Amino acid sequence: MSTERLIYSPKHLTEVTLEERGLRITDQSLEALHGNDHTHNFLSACLQTDSRTGESESHIPFRNIIWCEKISSDDYQDLYELAYMYSSSQSLKPERIQIQIKSVDPGHAHLSSDINDLSKYILSRAYDKSLISPSILVIINPHGGQGNAVSIYEQKILPILKEAHVNFKYQETKYQGHAMEISKGLDVNRYDIIACCSGDGIPHEVINGFYQRSDKGLEAFNKIAVTQLPCGSGNALTLSTHGSNDASVATLSMLKSQKAKLDLMAVTQGTGNKEKTSLSFLTQCYGIIADSDIGTEHLRWMGPIRFDLGVTYKVLKRSKYPCDIYVNCITESKQDISDHFDKHYKQNYGPKTLTAEEFELKYPGLDQDPPSNWVKLPEITTSNLNILYVGKMPYVSNDAQFFPAALPNDGSMDMIITDTNMSIIDTTSTLLSVSKGTHVYSDKVHHSKVLSYRLVPKLANPDNHYISIDGENFPTEQLQVEIMPGILTGLLNDGNFVDTSFSK
Repeated sequence: MSTERLIYSPKHLTEVTLEERGLRITDQSLEALHGNDHTHNFLSACLQTDSRTGESESHIPFRNIIWCEKISSDDYQDLYELAYMYSSSQSLKPERIQIQIKSVDPGHAHLSSDINDLSKYILSRAYDKSLISPSILVIINPHGGQGNAVSIYEQKILPILKEAHVNFKYQETKYQGHAMEISKGLDVNRYDIIACCSGDGIPHEVINGFYQRSDKGLEAFNKIAVTQLPCGSGNALTLSTHGSNDASVATLSMLKSQKAKLDLMAVTQGTGNKEKTSLSFLTQCYGIIADSDIGTEHLRWMGPIRFDLGVTYKVLKRSKYPCDIYVNCITESKQDISDHFDKHYKQNYGPKTLTAEEFELKYPGLDQDPPSNWVKLPEITTSNLNILYVGKMPYVSNDAQFFPAALPNDGSMDMIITDTNMSIIDTTSTLLSVSKGTHVYSDKVHHSKVLSYRLVPKLANPDNHYISIDGENFPTEQLQVEIMPGILTGLLNDGNFVDTSFSK
């Protein structure tokens, strides 16, 4: 592993004042430093600014700073090299300048007058509770993002990693399942973070590679944070944790986020010696959405519209997916869900040390009846079901806030069910409201918080239909899912997912 770094290029010396919220440039503006490349656009909202008049033009908040070090010192002045993020016309970009700290405002009166290196203090404020110069394994699917993953990485991610003095190793996947092999055999002591430069498939493989280790991933899940930098077509993990589909924004967020524990879901299929349990970090899906996603893979060249066309066709056709569903619920009404969210929102989800017992499954296998306290859902719903969607993260795509009540570590999953007892107009209206996360407020949408459930498909031709786990194709047969609280170490800003219709 090596630390890569851009070749140093001298810049005009910039005079700054060390303030409580960051550095204020005293001799020019940020626009003067960046020239025509600096602009205010939608990405500007991803950077911290000072709302006071004129301050955003001359102020670099600590959150935007990614590196600082002293480069020279004499009797008259100390010179520092500073790297920070700014909003360009196309992306967030790192900039490196030489600075001289001319003064320190009263907010830093606690600093010793004889301190000889302010860079250490600046870095401690810039990274707060996150890691400075973390060790990161970058795993990239070169075929992701319609073949643009490597280009996205080189243009939007790599420059930031270099300027932030990150210790990183770059590894491309060669085939499906390769990331699972990498994480299964990984020396976990070498890394703090695995950054999946991909869609949601690589995080799924990394997590299940951990689970296939001899200790079921106990050491790996305790040590390494798994995150996603968007380079694929499905970027639910980064949207839910970093709040953006832009790789540069997600990279800055990764560097400034704190480790936190996230729930996973254990998905079991088969019985006897054919029983297999996989871990799911995102969703399980049966019905219209699974068929419109997995069932249109051959149309991937069309882009996201393939999914929209598939859903539209299934809705107009009034497609049904009969099944039996047994559920272990912890809510009985929409008010219960709201109360649950308010109770658990912004609780402290900081790192904890896992034990082997936390990886043990709690419920009988599929060769036995469900526990007596599980409720079988009414046949009027399950015989006419068109969507079963269960998830742990609020966003499943850039314009789909499907699980707005999802929380990182509340020990439950969000289950959403719709059926053909709804009219086509109501179904269409419900799906159109997913972008705002307001569909769950409809009385015609079954929404509950669950600890576990069993799905038994009753399809006439199961080979023509699909079950999707984290966007991956799984056998269309019965499955059982249970929550595994706080198993995954992830990265969160302020200990929570991004805002949703429940938190706003």
